[in-house]
Amino acid sequence: RDHTAGLKRFHKKTGAPIRAMSDEYVFGSTTLTDGEVIEAAGLTVTVLATPGHTADSLSFVLDDAILTGDTILGRGTTVLDPTDGTLADYLTTLDRLEAVGAGKLALPGHGAEVADTAEVARFYRQHRHERLAQVKAALDEIGHDAKPKQVVKHVYSDVDKKLWPAARMSVKAQLAYLREN
Repeated sequence: RDHTAGLKRFHKKTGAPIRAMSDEYVFGSTTLTDGEVIEAAGLTVTVLATPGHTADSLSFVLDDAILTGDTILGRGTTVLDPTDGTLADYLTTLDRLEAVGAGKLALPGHGAEVADTAEVARFYRQHRHERLAQVKAALDEIGHDAKPKQVVKHVYSDVDKKLWPAARMSVKAQLAYLREN
């Protein structure tokens, strides 16, 4: 659902077909499928479902690079949208990106390119597990019925408060993960 508000208008203005994983974002074309291979402009592009940030997040694998959208960023770490994405899916996605990303540039939707997709996927997974451990410790200390905002204050005290709304989204996803696992 992220970055989709203008798709219908773009399609109407340009007539360009719009493809996506979710039918609701497809205009004048067909849905994309995981593993689909697209040949265009002399390039071979493989569609890779990378849910987590959102349920329908996609990455696109080229010979020497992966367009990662918001799944891997060029700075900071990805926010999980708890209304649409899950931490369980995101951890699986990081495993997939590590498996296909060795030696391939990550070309993110935000920030600079990253030299090795597999390496950054490992870092992101480690970071997620560290944050998850911090959330567990916070719950042990402040109570298992703590609200996400309380957990953010406890876990993200070293992070600029301007980033706390995004951190709160990730904490909600982490709390959901802990309830389910």
